[in-house]
Amino acid sequence: MRDKLNVMVPVDFTPVSYRAIEFLAFLMDKTPINTHLVHVIEVNSAEWAGSIAASDTLNKAELTQAAQLAEQKFATLKQHVDFSFAKEVVFGGLTTSLATYADRHRIDLIIMGTAGADGWLEKVSGSEAQHVVRFTDIPVVTIHKDAAISPIENLLWVADFEAEKQPEQSIATIKMLQQLFNAKLHLLQIINEEDEGRAQQLKGKMQRFAEQLGLQHYELHLHHNYKVPAGVRNFNEVSAMDLVLIGTHGRKGISHLFYGSIAETLVNHCIRPLMTYHLN
Repeated sequence: MRDKLNVMVPVDFTPVSYRAIEFLAFLMDKTPINTHLVHVIEVNSAEWAGSIAASDTLNKAELTQAAQLAEQKFATLKQHVDFSFAKEVVFGGLTTSLATYADRHRIDLIIMGTAGADGWLEKVSGSEAQHVVRFTDIPVVTIHKDAAISPIENLLWVADFEAEKQPEQSIATIKMLQQLFNAKLHLLQIINEEDEGRAQQLKGKMQRFAEQLGLQHYELHLHHNYKVPAGVRNFNEVSAMDLVLIGTHGRKGISHLFYGSIAETLVNHCIRPLMTYHLN
């Protein structure tokens, strides 16, 4: 992890995407950040030839107008924030364009706003999001439109405690966030009736997980529920966590874990900032 974080915020100039900028500003109070604001003008990648002038099969006038409008909105935004930022208008598929930009600029963290099930984040679900996970292992923080941007004192981490190897960049980001906010880390394992007999064994694996990663200022929690998403949500509501951390399996597709079960429920129904990271 570098001394100064490279953070990317995708913006479509809606109030939802501006929520991500609010969280970014909150993070800036804790650490120096190089900010990258990226606006994607969606076009068919097969028709995009690298520039508007060279893309003969696309409506050049329409694309030029869209790009100019984006630049105007960036100029307006610059007048309303008290930090400097790099800006870029890119053309192509939403998710692949963001992943390409992030890899090219060595982005450490992506922050995105979401309106929930019907919001802008829906556009990066399914196969598009699977591609983003495969192309980059960069952690992504999603901020619900109704989320309170407040001091972060408790981090809830739902991890794969039995995995032999953990993603180094993501673990470094989690440790960095904990240190920045001087927060307590809560490791959570959801168990059902079938797990009752090995509860202590599971807790032992959680303890080894924490020790192997050199974690500090943490607590271990076993929470009973027949479904993981409901268990995470219920624990979060009772314990008032400030930021939720969840890993995703890229090869299974982000939809399998993120949109398919656990984090989709959290994004849509649990009004807390959520950070997902790539497990592979």
